[in-house]
Amino acid sequence: MKYFDEAKVRQAISVLVIPGSVFEVRIIRKRPPTAFSGYFKNADDLLKELARQDLNNANVYVTLNTVNESCAAMEQAGKFLKGASATKDDDIDYYSWMPIDLDPKRKSGISSSKEELEKAIQMAKEKIYIFFREHNYPEPVIAISGNGVHLLYKIALANNDENKQLLQNCLKALDLMFSNEDVEVDVTMATPSHTIKLYGTLAQKGANTQDRPHRMSRIVYLPDNLQVVDRAKLEWLAAQLPKAEEPRQPKTYAQGPGQFDLENWMRAHGIGYKQVPWRDGTKYVLDVCPFNSEHKAPDASIFKQGNGAIGFKCFHNSCADKTWRDVRLLYEPDAYTKTERADWQIETGWTRCTNANREPVKLNIAKPKADEPVFLTAQDIISRHEPEAEYLQTGIPGIDFNMKGLAKGSVSCLSGLRASAKSTLLSQLMLMMINNNQTVVAYSGELSAKNFMKWMFLQAAGKRHTVPSQRYRNFYTLDSDETEKEIAQWMMGHFYLFNNAYGNKFAKLANMLKDQAETVHADCIVLDNLMAVDLGNNVDKYDAQTNFVWALKNIAKMTNTHVIFVAHPRKTTGFLRLNDISGSGNIGNIVDAAFIIHRNNEDFSKATAEFFGKKKSHYIPEDCTNVLEICKDRENGTQDFFIPLWYEPETKRLLPSTEQNLHFGWETMFKQQIPLMPENDFLKEDFS
Repeated sequence: MKYFDEAKVRQAISVLVIPGSVFEVRIIRKRPPTAFSGYFKNADDLLKELARQDLNNANVYVTLNTVNESCAAMEQAGKFLKGASATKDDDIDYYSWMPIDLDPKRKSGISSSKEELEKAIQMAKEKIYIFFREHNYPEPVIAISGNGVHLLYKIALANNDENKQLLQNCLKALDLMFSNEDVEVDVTMATPSHTIKLYGTLAQKGANTQDRPHRMSRIVYLPDNLQVVDRAKLEWLAAQLPKAEEPRQPKTYAQGPGQFDLENWMRAHGIGYKQVPWRDGTKYVLDVCPFNSEHKAPDASIFKQGNGAIGFKCFHNSCADKTWRDVRLLYEPDAYTKTERADWQIETGWTRCTNANREPVKLNIAKPKADEPVFLTAQDIISRHEPEAEYLQTGIPGIDFNMKGLAKGSVSCLSGLRASAKSTLLSQLMLMMINNNQTVVAYSGELSAKNFMKWMFLQAAGKRHTVPSQRYRNFYTLDSDETEKEIAQWMMGHFYLFNNAYGNKFAKLANMLKDQAETVHADCIVLDNLMAVDLGNNVDKYDAQTNFVWALKNIAKMTNTHVIFVAHPRKTTGFLRLNDISGSGNIGNIVDAAFIIHRNNEDFSKATAEFFGKKKSHYIPEDCTNVLEICKDRENGTQDFFIPLWYEPETKRLLPSTEQNLHFGWETMFKQQIPLMPENDFLKEDFS
């Protein structure tokens, strides 16, 4: 019998190991139980030694992560030694891979049957692979271990406790979402020194029978361009692991301190489910998804961990962003908020102004450290290690060049007269951020979700994928429903629109925006617009608006996002200026940056000439349709700077140049016919 395939082993080493670095190979023999270890630096030496070994009833494994160079001096360097000391966690320098091992459930110590292996393949290609593609992960290496499936995602993380916990949480999140009664995700693979099957060697578990044969392990798909997964994507995945349920809950569902009686809660709300054992707790497979009754079992589940943490997952795209919190709020809209009060003391204590009774309200300010000086010297300041400021690129050179972009941790305001294209501009900015792999959380109190997305879909589609109406002038639609679906899939994991069904109360909205920004690691929060927020009764309108902007400023700092909101101006007969924005001038003082968008019409030309005089230095092309004005830039001092823009009817875009022809990433993702799963032997092979 052939125990290894030289070509496949060479391929495995070339893919898994950095050229010239050290790796360990282990041979585990079953009868008698024996372990051999060897350190190598190339496939040639390894293959020579493998050929000398008796591999009957043995399995061969290789270290997955980057081994420290000092291991090349171990006694088993260049050869296999029986009982030699193997690689320890401390011997690993870097995590090189995030391995997802899909192992069919079966009796221990035997090979998988054809049917069991096919269930693992089905989970790999129909669930996990698509899940990662929908969230814009690079493509993995795909392998058959002999009895299951491996999806290997390239990473580059130092070997430390923080990163180990990060990877453990990633695998636990996948296990929670995808493991079922047939196949499970191996959560032990986050151990730094963990080994995997050396692809190209025979997997020999149990007896080699017709029903449960020994199979050759091998790589079945290798991407043309193997890319490293960003740490932010790993953190997002780890965040899908549910946190413990908040202790603030109705006593009816209390089940001891910090516990929540989930089963009683589901019964009380008429939620049908099937209880299934799960590694870290209990999985409740729902009869139907709470958000779409067409999503039947087993597509939606609620999970409860032993520590009380609760999670929710539906595998359909339309529900991909839904969490346990969303489920609970669907049945209990007030589950997470205290009774709202006019004094604005919401959960996080963001307040600045006085309340309706003019009593002082405390602002939540970070406390200084014990050794923190009250006054800082110049030397104190320069010795502080603070992270570099981050900026979001807008695609508008006038902003990106003069302001570096939109600074994270700060707040900006956008204003303009009616129909000046405020919403159009914000929609376009959000698409630019999504295109840069950044995440946006949006609120639109005036438009329904469908109407909000219509505009954004047209902007994302571009001229190539819009068609003119046969009945209406300057009216365009997408060229197909498929285009809409592809754009929506491209946006997955990077765009979240607030559901207006949850209301527009100030305190609740502020908390939900903050929580969502923290959950999805948002880069930007967009509110269109301030006037759509219910700021309460019996309070001064302008004080209330000012208070809400202070809340947004705190959210920006606490979540390290850029917050941009629309504020309508008060009525004015002259040239629209920053002081004309609602809020008695306070809004303009609080924000870090402010923009006004104008329609380039006769009124605008006349008003600018009167305001700046005949010798104004702001050159505005006559044929541009809109003008974006930077009227405040606290960091760089940019002021009264005008940026000409051209409106494109086919796409609803505001172009900084008539020559611009921007293509968003969804076209690359779908229009080049990239398959959702590689069409190769992996899909066609007979595993009997």
